[in-house]
Amino acid sequence: MIIKTDRFCSKKLKALIYEQEGWEIYRTVTNSTLLIVVRSIYEKWIEDRVLFSVDPFKISNIDGVEYAYLFSPKQFVLVPVKNGIPFCDGRIAIAFAAALKQIRKYTNSSLSDGIFIEEYGYILPTYTSEILSDDLMLGSFLAGGRRESFSTSTVLSPLLNEEICQKVSEITGIAKEVVPQANNKSENQFRLAGRPDLTRFFNEHIISILNEPERYKKLGIDFPSAILLYGPPGCGKTYAVNKLVEYLGLPEFEINSSTIASPFIHDTAKKISEVFARAIHCAPSIVVIDEMESYLSDRNSVTSNSQHIEEVAEFLRQIQNAQDNHVLVIAMTNMYDKIDSAILRRGRFDHHIEVGLPSEEEIYDLLLNITKNISMEPDIDLRQFAAGLKGKTLADVSFVIKEAGLLSGRNGFDKISVESLREAVAHLPREEKRRIGF
Repeated sequence: MIIKTDRFCSKKLKALIYEQEGWEIYRTVTNSTLLIVVRSIYEKWIEDRVLFSVDPFKISNIDGVEYAYLFSPKQFVLVPVKNGIPFCDGRIAIAFAAALKQIRKYTNSSLSDGIFIEEYGYILPTYTSEILSDDLMLGSFLAGGRRESFSTSTVLSPLLNEEICQKVSEITGIAKEVVPQANNKSENQFRLAGRPDLTRFFNEHIISILNEPERYKKLGIDFPSAILLYGPPGCGKTYAVNKLVEYLGLPEFEINSSTIASPFIHDTAKKISEVFARAIHCAPSIVVIDEMESYLSDRNSVTSNSQHIEEVAEFLRQIQNAQDNHVLVIAMTNMYDKIDSAILRRGRFDHHIEVGLPSEEEIYDLLLNITKNISMEPDIDLRQFAAGLKGKTLADVSFVIKEAGLLSGRNGFDKISVESLREAVAHLPREEKRRIGF
């Protein structure tokens, strides 16, 4: 459902930030929020009496189709419930809890795909088929969209203390279990097995800044700078970034060839702008740029055209804008020497980190992670296999486990054996040295 909002809306719109079947949410240039829904959903709200205190919606007719819409000022939250609020604070948590308590007087519909309108204290269902318990729905909202249970989760948002959680529990009637927190902070620190230098960099240049914003702001550092990881294919760049994103728990927006590539003039630049706009709206958030050599190669090369130059220029504008608006940008490339020099300069990507072949320890850690839910013979020594795979990429390691599973299944076994692992390793491609003259 793409609605031509300029047909009935006098306010200038900045970007479409959320959309689902039957409704859309836009950000205006004044940072207010516009919600538009089809008439059938609006009438269902009237029927269910979920607009219990006041009906803030207006009706507009576009080409014979009626829509309901409302504007929400920038000081109030208007978001889909499933997206939640990254770094949700006490004010929003209590407002959401009060809205949940009130809506349950009128409907038992699932709210997991609902819309939270803080200004009016509404959580409005959109009547989809997805059903989550209120415990899981509440926890996921407070955790910024991560699938978390409110009652048992130990980490929802760093801005929600025990007192706020207790108030939310009292309002909603959902009990919150008290889980003792470990005194040793190092137990919860981010770690990449076998990558001590990369682990140290992520902790010092990203995680510490996000965890202690006030202290770093006094030092002139408002937000982590954009970073670039480069190195051969299959060496763990994507793995490292995925681990970091998982640890931070911030909304992630990905840019790669499949998400922004377009044969139409100006369309790729437009898609780039839209991704960054959504990330800024959900800030603090993360934009991951994969395969950046595909669309950020040197503009001075003989293959460059006006469309490519426009795409690079759009990235140059958006990367700095993202950091100013608390969006962490992480890029990856296999071809560092092909990237446009303007992109690589300090102020855009302050840190360029080389990720080489994995160490034995990192291979072992990946083997443990891949095989934790796989049936394997008890006599398999993963340490020994990690040593044997030294010098291989992480992609090769993943291939070995998958291939071993296929071999074991083909032979009628329900567990991976030592023999199938050895055979899978033998199936890895070997580098062949060419003879001179051939």
